[in-house]
Amino acid sequence: MSSNNNNGKVAVLTGSSRGIGKAIANQFIKNGYPVVPNARDEGDLKKAADDIAKEAGNSQMVSYIAGDISEENICISLIQEAVKRFGRVDVLINNAGISGVSKKINEIASDDWDYVIDVNLKGAFL
Repeated sequence: MSSNNNNGKVAVLTGSSRGIGKAIANQFIKNGYPVVPNARDEGDLKKAADDIAKEAGNSQMVSYIAGDISEENICISLIQEAVKRFGRVDVLINNAGISGVSKKINEIASDDWDYVIDVNLKGAFL
């Protein structure tokens, strides 16, 4: 990414309230991209968005949508927010993922398995 020259491009990032996702969002911001981060926990996401905006020196370059990306309506809202706020989506980082419960395979309930698949696979599809 070239510093402060994004040609108007916009980045949307799932799983970006901490760790790798937040670091990626910070890198896009440093390079002049408006960003729309997402995470399940709204409190954590708001704090991350505030931190990212401080990195940019401009709160107008950050918008966010909290929610679980295994839910189609959250994914739709995330993209709609980016388009409404910044006019487009050029980069999508599907960073959200979970490992699920730590049990032997024969002890994992099908609902637990379904949720891991919904977040890690269906979320990226949506």
